[in-house]
Amino acid sequence: MFEFKTSIHAIPANQLYLYYFLLFALYLFFLRKIKPTYLTATIMLLFNQGFLASLFGNIGIQLTKAVFVFLIFMLLMKTKISGLTRKERSTFWIFVGFTGLFFLNYILNQVNLVWALYQYYKYFFPVALYYAIKGLKLSDTDNKYYSHLIIKLLWFQIVFSVLKLLVFGLRENIIGSLSNTGGGIGIGYAIMGTIMYWVMRGERFKGKDWLFVILLLIIPVASNKRAIWLIYPLIIALLMLNRISRQTSRKISTVIILIPIIIYVGFRLNPTLNPEKKLWGSFDMEYALDYALSYSGASEEKLSEEYAQGRLGASSAILANTIRDPLNREFLLGFGKSRGGGVSDEFRPEDYGLMVGTMISSIGAMIIQMGWLATLLIISVFLRLIYTIPDRKIARIVALYVLWDIIFYSGSMINAPIQSVLLILSIYVIKYHSQKHSEYGYYAAKQVSSSFNGSTGAAIASAQLN
Repeated sequence: MFEFKTSIHAIPANQLYLYYFLLFALYLFFLRKIKPTYLTATIMLLFNQGFLASLFGNIGIQLTKAVFVFLIFMLLMKTKISGLTRKERSTFWIFVGFTGLFFLNYILNQVNLVWALYQYYKYFFPVALYYAIKGLKLSDTDNKYYSHLIIKLLWFQIVFSVLKLLVFGLRENIIGSLSNTGGGIGIGYAIMGTIMYWVMRGERFKGKDWLFVILLLIIPVASNKRAIWLIYPLIIALLMLNRISRQTSRKISTVIILIPIIIYVGFRLNPTLNPEKKLWGSFDMEYALDYALSYSGASEEKLSEEYAQGRLGASSAILANTIRDPLNREFLLGFGKSRGGGVSDEFRPEDYGLMVGTMISSIGAMIIQMGWLATLLIISVFLRLIYTIPDRKIARIVALYVLWDIIFYSGSMINAPIQSVLLILSIYVIKYHSQKHSEYGYYAAKQVSSSFNGSTGAAIASAQLN
């Protein structure tokens, strides 16, 4: 498979050093006016942890986690968390319940608790970051600064992805300066970047705004990701049609024209979605759909085999078994992970109707690792944080994407800090700009009303005098 080969083939050291030298030079030349705060450091590390991972290997990865832990504790020490809403308070206690189940899983499976803490970090960090930012009580100036910093860093990822194509070519590993593995990361950054930008621009795109939205596609395209061509058009359509107004017909016509173009170009650009398996191969919708169904394990051929396989097929089998026997200890509490990170040796895929070595989408993997109850709790935590966004339609779009990622894909939007931290930052950016636009709309309406009442009053007074 083209994508698999590009993810495992080593990158020559000279190419790697050239790539990161160019990235570093661009940073020095363009990135200015950075505020030296712990939150700035957190955002910068989020967008640049790929440097450390690529140049220093496993040591760089461990160093990144250590610095993230240090930063979150410094943020928590600087904050005074108060003024929580009822939803935020109840979400905190749901997370406490998840924490108890999470560690109970490791205790019952007799896995070293140091390893449990190492795994717990990926859930603790983003949730703690949400409450830490809440406690910072950021000013308007701070909110604008952090919003524009994130957008500026997304622009850098676009430039870095272009450099990646020039230096390495099309391959899954190396995602800008974000990561050195897992091309699916690019999908999350493209989509969350688009949603954030949409809200920041007053929930409409004009002229040059579309340039940024289209260029964001370069991040996942450079990593040869297929799913972006299916989910991105849907997100764009939902954003553009999320309000009924006098411009609705124009928005609908734009969507009708734009979405097919994105799908057409995407299928031809991705070697795994066209029959010739090459860049700019022919467009064949039937071939692309057959490939997608086969890859996910949902094709008629795959479903007829003895063992389930593919992300969706495997997870469907796990869910079916869970529903059939929900109080079974393995389904209720999970198998836990070994000290090496794999699922417990007691887990036999064949016993659950799974093909050995098959990929599993996040919902199935989470049930196996920590049981269905903890899985529901942690998904609930993130969804509740998303629904602190005052604009319910935007909240639903973000929630839809996160659920899609969990059910059909890797679930890294809640299972990997490189994505979940972005999700938390996006929630705050969207909340701030949604509230600002609402206030602006309220005051604008008030001014119009005052003006109307004033002119009406003058007319009445004039009539009475006459």
